Amino acid sequence: MRRKSRNDRELKLDKRGRPDNPVASIMNADPGNLNSELETLKAQVQALHENERRLLDMVKVYAGLLIGMAAILVIFAWFASHKNYEQDKAAIQTALEKSNEARQAAFNRELEKTLNSHLNAREQAMDRKVTELAQQLRGQMSTNGGVSSNTLVQLNEDIIRRFQLMPDLIEGRYAPLFGMVYFDYAIRAANAKNQPLAAEYFLSASVAFLRVRDDRLRDEQNLNTSFARLTQMCFPALRAEDFTARPQIEEKFKQLMELLDANNVNGRYTVALGDLRKEFFEAKKRAKAK
Repeated sequence: MRRKSRNDRELKLDKRGRPDNPVASIMNADPGNLNSELETLKAQVQALHENERRLLDMVKVYAGLLIGMAAILVIFAWFASHKNYEQDKAAIQTALEKSNEARQAAFNRELEKTLNSHLNAREQAMDRKVTELAQQLRGQMSTNGGVSSNTLVQLNEDIIRRFQLMPDLIEGRYAPLFGMVYFDYAIRAANAKNQPLAAEYFLSASVAFLRVRDDRLRDEQNLNTSFARLTQMCFPALRAEDFTARPQIEEKFKQLMELLDANNVNGRYTVALGDLRKEFFEAKKRAKAK
């Protein structure tokens, strides 16, 4: 029986009958089988490279699919959130409009209440003044046994003049409040297509705004709006019967011109003066022509 050589003892086979250590098998193999073993190993390495390449391609494909799905989800989420944002925006805007309308209505009610209280107080004061004047007149008649006609005329003129100055004094003292009230009434009349009444209220509002002495407290925005409504809407719609039925329009226009001339510092109201005069006198001419 032949004794195993050292190389034969080192060469071990796996369960399938292949060398457990390929390198050792190649080194211990016969020279004739060396090329076949190398080819086999090359084929195995090539197969491993092919499997690795296919695996990488599959990973790339799956990664692309995941990125695409993520992009689709992001776009869908943005679209859904944008739609919800628009709905929330519309709901908030509606709520703000309702809230502003409620606040404006409450402000108008409070303003009218305040004005009515001030007007009632002024009326009471005027009644007291009239009563005092009547008592003075009775006292003069009782002490002097009568008064001359000239004295009665002077007293009558004095009473009438005080009555005429009373509304101007009240409006001058509370000019901002009266301006807002007249402006609100003018807007309502303009919306109702009652241009003569709107013209009277816009003129009254402009006069009240200009009576505010402090420029910082003067409502320039509503003042300019009143000028624009007068020149663009009200005066072009006036007719002869409007001036006859509402002589206050011409009276308020004269007051407005005087106040604009007085407040026309550095020509700030020159354009408004020119436009108002032009439209007013054109309306007067158009009314007289008809």
